[in-house]
Amino acid sequence: MRVALMVEGQNGLTWERWRHILRLADRLNFPSLFRSDHYFTGPIESSQQDSLECFLSFVMAAEETSNLRFGPMVTPVTFRRPVDVGRMAAQIDDLSGGRFVMGLGAGWNQPEHDAYGLDFPPTRERFDRLEDAIKMMQALWSPGQSSYEGQYYQLDQADCLPIP
Repeated sequence: MRVALMVEGQNGLTWERWRHILRLADRLNFPSLFRSDHYFTGPIESSQQDSLECFLSFVMAAEETSNLRFGPMVTPVTFRRPVDVGRMAAQIDDLSGGRFVMGLGAGWNQPEHDAYGLDFPPTRERFDRLEDAIKMMQALWSPGQSSYEGQYYQLDQADCLPIP
């Protein structure tokens, strides 16, 4: 059995602690480490703490580790435009030598969206957007120029280089 780690990045995680966790996990030969992608969870009034930006923390993971696979446990498609997530994922995957693992989800924490002024569509639409985002990213990550015409997301001869 192989055991992976999962870290809640919005519960007071600092850069110093993150660096320590990365180095220790790599040194102890954990196969992978995943992060939640939240700004906070729970009620707005009482749960906001230090919270490292998920994708910036993966740049540090690429630089501080040599064997560890890493990525977001789930990145909500409601936080960032999927084309931006797809491009960041491709770059981090290249930086890490192919160790980045992409996890996508529909999003669930409405108070978090409200606090940061992010749209929070109804459940069905969030899942439709998730499906559309996955198809768009698959097209984006294919060799050569890619076009995609989805309900929510589009590409027109986009060439994501380097591809993951």
